[in-house]
Amino acid sequence: MNNWEDNRHHTADEFKRANRSRRSDNRKQSAKYLDDHGILFTTNNHGAHLMVEGSKSMIDFWPGTGRWKSRKGKEGFGVRKLVKDIGEEVI
Repeated sequence: MNNWEDNRHHTADEFKRANRSRRSDNRKQSAKYLDDHGILFTTNNHGAHLMVEGSKSMIDFWPGTGRWKSRKGKEGFGVRKLVKDIGEEVI
């Protein structure tokens, strides 16, 4: 392996570690944000999937990526948008 390939491999490993760390932080911070706003949820898969109680339906939320989908079909990204839509009784 030449120096360029070695650096590229090293950078890819660092990128993967950074992504794992970011997703882990997102899981913790999103759960805290929901809790701070009084929104009830059930934790599954060690926090990788949260089932959130919306005003009109249950919502599946993956805090590592920020993706959420209500069981009635509305989808979105981000815990703040999720909380806003629940507060406005959109979902």
